[in-house]
Amino acid sequence: MLRAARENAGLSLATMASRVHYSKSTLGMVETGQRTATPDLVAAYERTLGVQGLGEDVNRRELLAAAAAVLAGGHAPAPLVRLLDGLTTTDHPGQVGRSEVEAVQQATATYTTMDLRFGGAVAADLSTGALRWAVNLLDAPMRDDTRVALSAAVGALADRTAWIHFDAGRTYSARQLSTLALRTADEGADPDLRAHVLLNIAAQVGEALPAEAVGLVGAALSDRRVCTLERANLHAGLAGHLARSGEKDQALHHIREAETLAARGGNTPEWAGFLTQDHLNSIITQALAAAGEHAEAIQRFEDLLPRIGTDRLRGRAGRMIDLAEVYAATGELEQATSLARKASEALTDVRSTRITARLAQLNESVARVAS
Repeated sequence: MLRAARENAGLSLATMASRVHYSKSTLGMVETGQRTATPDLVAAYERTLGVQGLGEDVNRRELLAAAAAVLAGGHAPAPLVRLLDGLTTTDHPGQVGRSEVEAVQQATATYTTMDLRFGGAVAADLSTGALRWAVNLLDAPMRDDTRVALSAAVGALADRTAWIHFDAGRTYSARQLSTLALRTADEGADPDLRAHVLLNIAAQVGEALPAEAVGLVGAALSDRRVCTLERANLHAGLAGHLARSGEKDQALHHIREAETLAARGGNTPEWAGFLTQDHLNSIITQALAAAGEHAEAIQRFEDLLPRIGTDRLRGRAGRMIDLAEVYAATGELEQATSLARKASEALTDVRSTRITARLAQLNESVARVAS
């Protein structure tokens, strides 16, 4: 992406290096994928070339590349700690045992609760601090079975922290953290977690690259070890990406699969307490709306909203916006405007950059239609 933008502007690598004040060798390694593209370097390209949006494109493409490498079994040689940009301490703890594993698991539960209630901006730095400590544990001596359990626990914390950063609008760090989550989930031999990380990566890139998102979720579904409720979650997420790709029939097929599996139920992984029937119903209903099944989506959103309590303020605001978008699509502007106003009130206690941006887009859409 960066090389193409530079070459389109007719600049040599040496000229570009002199203008952005990075060495030619550094730019060469970034443009050939040997070094990561940091936000500052991408911003320098944008300023110099007079273009916008390179950063988001680079983030999405590097995240997809990282996921593809793990799916192909080709992990990058860099140590896991490098994915935290060197922010972890160099001090190694002593022998690691079950208590440290349980501490990481408890951190995941704590920050999941905080994220669901208040949004990513509240929990981002706190969760990242806990993750830095958890990743550093992996360098300590421990039994082999403890290392597997710790890797899975770190993967779950990294996945939640990645989503927290994504919700807070920090796309670069979300990409790094998702890569960390995918690698540690693999090393922790947790197929449910690996599948869920792929689902979350697909959500990060799906709006701009729905076909790539479909491929990621399809890869997750190909693992038959994934538990029933996570498979329901995957089918529902895949249905949404297919609907946004224009594949309505396929989307409806996966909605039916999701509903069948959700009704079957089953145990949830330890890190997936959020994976409730209401959560699955929410994702399924979003897919129905994306597929143009507006009447059913309206009914299901209206049934769902009263059941979303104060422990999920972000989700409540998000579902209000979902329903308002369906009302706007069906020309029911009064209902859409009313729900947008209620969502705005709900967001006074939520710090979600992602949901706030969606509300702004909804208000602009309603205003255009009304005028």
